[in-house]
Amino acid sequence: FDGLKGDVVPSILRQFSAPVKLTPASGEENLEDLAFLAARDTDGFNKWDAGQKLYTVAIFEQMAAEMSTTTYNYVKEAFGRTLQDETSTDFSIISYALMLPSEGTLQELIDGVVDPIAIKKARGTLKKALAREFRSELQKRYDDLTKAMEGDEFKVDADSIGRRRLRNVCLDYLCSIKETAEEQKNAAALAMVHFESATGMTDRMAALSCLASMDGEGASARDKALKTFYDDANGDALVLNKWFTVQAMADLPDVLDRVKELTKHPDFTMKNPNRCRSLLGAFTMN
Repeated sequence: FDGLKGDVVPSILRQFSAPVKLTPASGEENLEDLAFLAARDTDGFNKWDAGQKLYTVAIFEQMAAEMSTTTYNYVKEAFGRTLQDETSTDFSIISYALMLPSEGTLQELIDGVVDPIAIKKARGTLKKALAREFRSELQKRYDDLTKAMEGDEFKVDADSIGRRRLRNVCLDYLCSIKETAEEQKNAAALAMVHFESATGMTDRMAALSCLASMDGEGASARDKALKTFYDDANGDALVLNKWFTVQAMADLPDVLDRVKELTKHPDFTMKNPNRCRSLLGAFTMN
């Protein structure tokens, strides 16, 4: 490239649709470049991809011992700039760029023995750290989106879907802050309002997923929401499948006992593959 001045960070394969994975010739990712691209790249996929690589490095560092301050600062820059980006109207890209790689994705990147519990703990540590670091910014973004959506009829256009997706991502981060009794109350209250005001299944399931993992002071809200969702399903098979799945995926210390108990539920049967998969399949995938 001719005429380049100063330091330059390449955004490679822009607008390229084929599934390609690039590996640096050095064998190691440049974290500073990843943070720059994750925070500023205008190509949606490249922005997301850089962020996923950066988050992955941080999670694996946490698994090994503890995240370095340098790595965490890069993660903070990328996350913070993305969260507070008011110029982009592609809310779906923003929401995906804020999501951490899934536990399943992280497992695929490990050579050798996989420790699912270590992955879960390390990923959870980073998620909670970001939630606390950007708590006020997440709440502001959530409140702004809520206000902008008030009174709107339910739509399935790209803009409406993106707004709901970003709002649900903010909710998920905010509801991960629940160490103290007061935090448990606040998280449960926020999720409950989201649940009760939902105008579509996407928002309702996002709130129910947060509520299903509530414990302590949030347990009563969890039980109330699960009962309401079950009653409203009115026997609909697809909705009941979601009800079983959200409980199987709950982040609770006694989730195994809960799943065992649900196998005795009148609506559960091993003879229906979809119903079996909705509970046992979801639990084993978790």
